[in-house]
Amino acid sequence: MVVLRILVGIVIIAIGGFVASVLIGMKPEPPVSSPPKAKRLVEVVPASVQAQAPVTYVQGRVTALDKIEIFAEVSGVVQSSKKDFRAGTKYRRGDVMLRMDGSELRMSLIAQRSAFLQLLTGALADIKIDYPDRYETWRSYTANLDVESRLQDMPSPASDQEKFFLSNRGILNQFYSIRSSEERLNKYVLTAPFTGEVTMSSVNPGSLVRVGQKIGELVSGGGFEVESAISRNALQVVQVGDSVEFMQAGSIIKGKVTRISESIDPTTQTAKIFCQVNNDNLRDGVYLEGKVYSQSVADVTRIPLDLLLDDQTVFVLEQDSILEAKTVEVIYASSKDALIRGLSNNAELISERIPGAYDGMIVKAQRP
Repeated sequence: MVVLRILVGIVIIAIGGFVASVLIGMKPEPPVSSPPKAKRLVEVVPASVQAQAPVTYVQGRVTALDKIEIFAEVSGVVQSSKKDFRAGTKYRRGDVMLRMDGSELRMSLIAQRSAFLQLLTGALADIKIDYPDRYETWRSYTANLDVESRLQDMPSPASDQEKFFLSNRGILNQFYSIRSSEERLNKYVLTAPFTGEVTMSSVNPGSLVRVGQKIGELVSGGGFEVESAISRNALQVVQVGDSVEFMQAGSIIKGKVTRISESIDPTTQTAKIFCQVNNDNLRDGVYLEGKVYSQSVADVTRIPLDLLLDDQTVFVLEQDSILEAKTVEVIYASSKDALIRGLSNNAELISERIPGAYDGMIVKAQRP
């Protein structure tokens, strides 16, 4: 009897499990939904179609337009002065920069002039007899001759006979010999050919200077030029006279293109360009970066160069969320940006490069 009850219980439990499984199988499975895919957020800006100037980026070192190396043409000892010839000393045009002791040549010149005066005095008697109409001219010149001063211009001969007489007496030879010595004496005093600053000096007061020795360097403080290089493609737009803007310590220094080399460097495929600037705050040797603005081009849009794909394609936003690869015409491209045609005004241009972007990609626009 007990066994029978156990068997009945087991049967009931089995039937109940079977019925439960059938009922569970009849319940429909809940649908499985994948999470919505997030749209890529991209920045867009309106394209501006207007006349714009091609910009060429340049960089180079500043060089003074007036920059000279000074060499000694005579020998002598450097004398002291109120403004010694040292690096950093500034001079105005015509100021005496350096004096050398030329007393020996100065005394020799006085002796030469004295001999010349004696020669003229001895010739006056013959001039009075042979050229009476010229006597007063030569007597006045002889009387005013100062042996310690530079010779005045000699009276010009009135005839060939007078010229031959002066030559035969050695007067012409002596006159020009003295003039040569006077020019040599002038070289013992160095004056500034332009307003500028000494950037290098190799002599001090008391130093012995020899002929051909480099004394120093003088650099002007006004006009400068910057030598740079531009690509051969930039030669299509950059012209002499184009305006230039250089940046220095947050300030703009304006200038213009003055020279462009006609030759192309075969290694770099660039040409030299020279931009002149005038600014008192510049210094020789300073490194500058700037922009050359050429003649404006009509109906173009300026974009960063890295937005240009395959040299002719850009991405624009269509229907507020779809990327479209649009083919454009590149008018001019510099090292940083490009001027293109093919976009309508206010077209929504993608302002950043999107890795993996493709035509028809769904995105979410972020506008400024």
